[in-house]
Amino acid sequence: MRMIRSNRKKLCFAVIFLLFLIPVMSIGFFLANASTHSLDADISEAEFAPDIDFSELPPIDYETLNESWYNPDIEMIIVVPDGNQDFIDAVQPLCDWKNEKGVKTIILSNYSSYGQEEDEPQVKIREMIKTYYESDGIRWVLLAGDAQSNRIPIQEIYNPDGAPGETDKKPSDYYYAGLNGTWDEDGDGNFGESAEFNSNGIDEIDWIPEVYVGRLPASNSDQLEIMVNKIMSYEKGEYSGIWMNRMLLAGGISDTCNEEPPDGEDEARLTEYIWKNYVQDEMNFTHLYKTASFSVDTNVILPDEVIELDLDNFDTKFDTGYSTVLFAGHGSPTSFNSESLGDVYTDTDAFTCLNDEMPSLVYADACSTASYDMVSDNNIGEILIKENNAGAIGYIGALRKTWYRLNDFTLEMLNRGNAKLFWKIFFEEKKYQQGRALYDSKIAYIYSDYLQDYSSLQYEYERKNLLSYNLLGDPETDVYTNIPKQAINPFPDEIYEGQFIDVQIKDLRGNLVPYPRVHLRNELGAYFTAYGDVNGNVKLRLPTGSDLSYNITITGHNLLQSNFTFTTLSDQEKPNRFKVAAVPPDPSIKDNICFEISSQDAESGLESIFTYISNESLVDYTSIRFKNEYLENQSQFEIILNKLDPGNYQYEFFLIGRDYLNNTDTYEFKINFVIANPITDYYLIGGIFTIGAVSVVSSFMGFVGIKQYPKHIEKSKRT
Repeated sequence: MRMIRSNRKKLCFAVIFLLFLIPVMSIGFFLANASTHSLDADISEAEFAPDIDFSELPPIDYETLNESWYNPDIEMIIVVPDGNQDFIDAVQPLCDWKNEKGVKTIILSNYSSYGQEEDEPQVKIREMIKTYYESDGIRWVLLAGDAQSNRIPIQEIYNPDGAPGETDKKPSDYYYAGLNGTWDEDGDGNFGESAEFNSNGIDEIDWIPEVYVGRLPASNSDQLEIMVNKIMSYEKGEYSGIWMNRMLLAGGISDTCNEEPPDGEDEARLTEYIWKNYVQDEMNFTHLYKTASFSVDTNVILPDEVIELDLDNFDTKFDTGYSTVLFAGHGSPTSFNSESLGDVYTDTDAFTCLNDEMPSLVYADACSTASYDMVSDNNIGEILIKENNAGAIGYIGALRKTWYRLNDFTLEMLNRGNAKLFWKIFFEEKKYQQGRALYDSKIAYIYSDYLQDYSSLQYEYERKNLLSYNLLGDPETDVYTNIPKQAINPFPDEIYEGQFIDVQIKDLRGNLVPYPRVHLRNELGAYFTAYGDVNGNVKLRLPTGSDLSYNITITGHNLLQSNFTFTTLSDQEKPNRFKVAAVPPDPSIKDNICFEISSQDAESGLESIFTYISNESLVDYTSIRFKNEYLENQSQFEIILNKLDPGNYQYEFFLIGRDYLNNTDTYEFKINFVIANPITDYYLIGGIFTIGAVSVVSSFMGFVGIKQYPKHIEKSKRT
């Protein structure tokens, strides 16, 4: 009996050991099998190549590339009164300067030939602008002439906002910036009606400007010549000095505590917010303030200064020279005004300003200071923009009375919101061109949380503020925030024909230049301008042609015109250093297999990799083209396969690399790999074996028990 029990114990232990051994062996078999099928280990040269006629490959589109170099689009138009040769002659030097620095510019003096014969001049002018926008994508429009009907008349917009002493129609050059629609959808002659007054219930303005508009309000060619010469001297950096790194801010009182209890309306809240949030890290500043209750922060470090506004110090400070100026308070055509003080700046002060060779960009957050549509030119905006080598380089002000909202402590509404967003766009987004900053700030206001959630462009007062603030000055002019320097030469020593160039523009101080302009010309007549991004990165591709000498002009924010040259080298090298990598190296049924294909071309650059893929010795194949567009220079591309079932696989690849000079090279390779069965399959097999073994053991033990049962019965009887 003891022998039998011993044997049965041994059998049980053997079965238990077997139950553990089977799944362990299964897992070990899986791991051993999977580890022998690395993709990287099975990449080798292929033995076959497809029958491909290289001449049938898609040609490189040199025509489009050359078109951009030898027939560039117009960027800017200068509009002068119809057929006025004196005005044409006055703006011709400005047109030449713009073209020299790479802003392709033309002068137009024939607006009467556009639109319908019965159309008023404003409609014809807008149709002319729209024609060039649609054909060339122009960005800048300079209206060179006063707003009266015999020059470049301004459009009257239907805007019954209820402002005292004003008619329902308000003047605005916004009409020339927003080019969608006609602004008179119902044809009743009232332009720019809101949905409330349009007979079809449609807002006649879409509000998103297509072009940036500015005006030189010249009554005659002599005035125009003065403004043109000032712009050119300013842009060329001839007025260089420390004034370029200074801003003057002045905030007056809009309502006293007695008029608007309990705390009044202090515009110094706005001007302080602007210097604290936008100015102090970039420019030195002077803050002039007058308040009813707001507590002004006077804790600043020299040369910054905070001084209480009085009747004289705005004029005095202005004359010492500041690059940018903001006044916030009340206004009229002839004055800047603060409650409890009176006029702090007048048309007389503007006529006698002493900021010679230090013209400012002036933003007047106030009513009516730039009513340049009126017959009298004695408004502050016109006076300052027309000053000879002084006054303003740009003036942003209201043509009529504008609106502010009481208790706007977040500075988001109407006048304050408009002004705050202008300086935010100017400093934070680094859009220093005055026309761009103005119109982009209008867009920012339109999409602001305040206007979208709490107000509406159906309100006439909201429409009034957007329409009323316009620019006197050249919209393309870049406003200084520091003394300009030359640019560092960004180009490498060796440059090849057709090469993709990716450079970053910095000045001699090492500062990045936001949105720089890089203009190139060669002796064959090429004329091309590339613009950089906010971080100064400029990308371009040269046309074909070796031994061509290029003259480069770089301009931009706080830059003096910087000139460089280079000569293109011939590209005769084929694309090389083909490389293939496979990811992941040990694929499973859960993986998308990725083939990373790369090639290098250090001269003109890789144009295309034509890839032919087959799993049938390239008898039948799939073709894929990876292409670099003109402003791309990728060297690595990916082919991703769908998830595959377990099994053995072989793929063969044939590659043709081509650069931008049409030099080609080929490469073939094949990849063999195995997708192993998942580990769960081996667990399943092990489980089946285990279940079977348990069943066998159980049956065997049951059989032994049954066989021994009679003996146990007999033994029991004996006892």
